[in-house]
Amino acid sequence: LARLTSLAGRVLVNGWPTGVAVAPAQHHGGPYPATTSTSTSVGATAIERWLRPVTYQSTPQALLPPELRDDNPLGLPRRVNGRLQH
Repeated sequence: LARLTSLAGRVLVNGWPTGVAVAPAQHHGGPYPATTSTSTSVGATAIERWLRPVTYQSTPQALLPPELRDDNPLGLPRRVNGRLQH
């Protein structure tokens, strides 16, 4: 997993990709201002808005970094159902 993480922006384990590409050919679509926005959730400008070096999709908990595990072993503050939990 560590080797794949250094090579890929998305690590997918036994699942299907979303079909959304962070690439110039993938555009947001829709009427103005969606088509001219400099901050969108898809396409090349998504990098500016949603910068995440690595995304883990369908990855077993045991393989995830401690910061991302559901059991929260580091005790990081998180929002669950709109409420902050520690």
